[in-house]
Amino acid sequence: MPLPSLAGNQYEQSIRRKLKTVYPNIPLTAVFGSGPDLTIPAAQQSNLGQTLKVEIKTTTGSDFGQRSITFQGSSWVQKTNAKDNPRHVSLYNYLFNTFNLSSKIQSAWSLPDNTITAQDLQVLVETNQIGKVLYYEKLYQNATKKRNPFPEVTLLSGKTVLDAITTFYNSKGVYYIQIKGSGFYILGDDAKNLNSLLGIRIPTFNPSNAKLVLRGKPSTSGRTYRPVLAFKSSSVAPSAYKLDSSSFISLLYSKF
Repeated sequence: MPLPSLAGNQYEQSIRRKLKTVYPNIPLTAVFGSGPDLTIPAAQQSNLGQTLKVEIKTTTGSDFGQRSITFQGSSWVQKTNAKDNPRHVSLYNYLFNTFNLSSKIQSAWSLPDNTITAQDLQVLVETNQIGKVLYYEKLYQNATKKRNPFPEVTLLSGKTVLDAITTFYNSKGVYYIQIKGSGFYILGDDAKNLNSLLGIRIPTFNPSNAKLVLRGKPSTSGRTYRPVLAFKSSSVAPSAYKLDSSSFISLLYSKF
């Protein structure tokens, strides 16, 4: 069975190949990073210049957005850098502050030694006792004697998390999602007015539940793990429309 990331890439490529038969300017190379998985250019004169940005998932069990976290002496915080989407940073700050995520993480993954301070960690780094692995994460791995010391734990669930998933993607300009085996959905608002343009009723992505989980994400080599937060979704009612359907692609091309 392919690894999840490989399976996801293969599914994206399969959709691109089908779209390429109608939209010749869609590249077959996968899009990585913080942008949308798929960008479909408008074909109709009235919509020229517009694009349809779509998130692609192989299953509702996939991660819907993901954030690395780290320990800063006394609390857990999200890892950020200058290239991060400011709205994503704000979203996770809101979750940390409103739902006391640092305390929940502390409870899920108890410190090896509650007296460890930021200064203690700095000494360990300066004396090369931890190498290139993040301070606390390596301490925790040593203390638990486990290859992956970060067991998956649910921190939040319910509508708050579903709203966060929507906010996460909308902040990237993504308002639509395609899930293999389930179909095509609107994420939040029908920003491109597809239901009216196409004369159909694309359902809104509305799973029975969504959750924010804490887990260890393996490195490419699988030898090390880093702690991350990830949104997860339960199953969703099937959509009648699918981006991997030739008839839906043709309808989209003829109207948008």
